[in-house]
Amino acid sequence: MNEKVYSNDELKELLTTVIEDCTRGLPGQILWYTKYNQPHSIIDQTLSEVMHAAINQTLCGGTGGGGWDHVDNGENKNSSYVQAKFCGKCDKKVTFFTRICPHCDSKNFKARKAQKDFITTNPRDARWGIGAKTHFEHYEELKEYRLSLIEPTKDEPDCRKFRIRSWKINKDSEHLNLYAKAQLESPKSNHINFQPLSADFYLSGPILIFDGILEILEDSTKFTLSFFDINNDVPEEIPGEYKDISSEEHINKKGFGKERGEWVRN
Repeated sequence: MNEKVYSNDELKELLTTVIEDCTRGLPGQILWYTKYNQPHSIIDQTLSEVMHAAINQTLCGGTGGGGWDHVDNGENKNSSYVQAKFCGKCDKKVTFFTRICPHCDSKNFKARKAQKDFITTNPRDARWGIGAKTHFEHYEELKEYRLSLIEPTKDEPDCRKFRIRSWKINKDSEHLNLYAKAQLESPKSNHINFQPLSADFYLSGPILIFDGILEILEDSTKFTLSFFDINNDVPEEIPGEYKDISSEEHINKKGFGKERGEWVRN
């Protein structure tokens, strides 16, 4: 891109503008999407790619799914915990924002164990999909993975504040490469369902780039950052529950169904 090089503060302001400009239609979208029972992720894959292109001062690949997500060979993955739920009466799937089931008029929704001991009507099982075969086939050209996660601040249909975080994971992450190799050699699939905020996530050395809250107002949106550092190179601290986990032991416990050889880090 033949443009000026932005400072960290300028990129912070740019990101805020991009998100607010591209989400200003959310108040109306939530109204109509919910009326017709269409799920809404708040930040979709397309906008996630634009956000990351802006702060990395690059362009999107312009391919809509084929080739690199960004022309600097960064790969973008987006995941949203603004997920559909199930009616407790008719068992039909309805949107996160549904107050009354449009199928049977029930106000009761199924409780479920979404993550650890957290009980909610709204699941927390979204994933980032990474192709193990593609990972190794394009390893030399690949720059990094750019991951975004959207979470509601409360599990209620009137929630209008959503936390948006972004991390990068280096392609030479030892844990990620062990995981990808095991998945590639698995007879089941070579598609990695990479779970946000899991042991695999923290063991892969994610580096936080930004953390903020998107508030949906009556006829617009407001995005407020609590952290932004495009030059951050310090991986997230591993939570206590995962600190004593060995990468190799953790991968072996997944039971991919095939004995694996030794992986040598590049």
